[in-house]
Amino acid sequence: MGTVFIKNIYLVKNIYRLIREEYRNLLKENYNDDDVDWSYYEREDELKMEIMQDFLYKNNSDFTKHIPWTVVPFPRLKKIWEDYMYNGFVRDTRGLEMIEEIMLDNTRKVNILTALAGHTQWGDQETLDENIGYWVKEQVNCLLPNTKKVDTSQLEIPFDNPRKKYIKKQPVPDPEPCEVQIHPFAQKIYNEEYDEDTMSREKFYELLYEKMTERFFDYYMWDTEGVKGGFISDYGLEPLVTLAGQLRKATTPEEKLVLIDQMLNVVHQRSDIANWFVEGGSRALAQLSGSPSETQ
Repeated sequence: MGTVFIKNIYLVKNIYRLIREEYRNLLKENYNDDDVDWSYYEREDELKMEIMQDFLYKNNSDFTKHIPWTVVPFPRLKKIWEDYMYNGFVRDTRGLEMIEEIMLDNTRKVNILTALAGHTQWGDQETLDENIGYWVKEQVNCLLPNTKKVDTSQLEIPFDNPRKKYIKKQPVPDPEPCEVQIHPFAQKIYNEEYDEDTMSREKFYELLYEKMTERFFDYYMWDTEGVKGGFISDYGLEPLVTLAGQLRKATTPEEKLVLIDQMLNVVHQRSDIANWFVEGGSRALAQLSGSPSETQ
């Protein structure tokens, strides 16, 4: 029963994933490239997978490592900013490209984590199920192999309806092979909380899944520098995503710097969000003189 239960979960999830991919391909066929910046969302998908892989396979033994996070180096930003305010153009184009990528990736990551936390209309439970759920499935296969056998030559009595004919017992599927090492965290949960007399494989799957998602939200996506905690934003995300889309379409360094300025204006209003984008956060941003967007 447990193996069938878990297999069915992943069959449904794979169907949803295939439908999503086909839908995206259909959209690409019916929209011009100028209408939708597909590469922006493809990069967001890459970051989403990097986040999940880092959490599951590059974490410490009890899953309490924080998410890797890169911010804009403030001295480089300040120099580019001041050069522009003095000269009217950007000299350090390579430095600006680096800043642009950090601003775009961090906006994507905040968007990803906010959705994973359920703070958007669409949410993203599917990503958690496909990644954390798959990891849990592998651990359950190793910790609780489904070795129970059924004698299919015997008949099963239909107690719910005695008028029915006796039916043959259905065979239990062969257990899925254990192809990974048992993780210390999964072993700890098994040792401390599994009771073979009261807990089925499905219940243990649900328990371990719950423990893993708690680790993801309570430790991994925690902001150690800011005030709020997790990297989620109910305030600045929408304008940041809009400006990020405009930044992707900008063609000159000067246009890009103006849009980065506008993004920094959004995060500057909240010190916790500013810490996610620029070294030193709002305190550092306050040292910048003038505003490129005001010179336009």
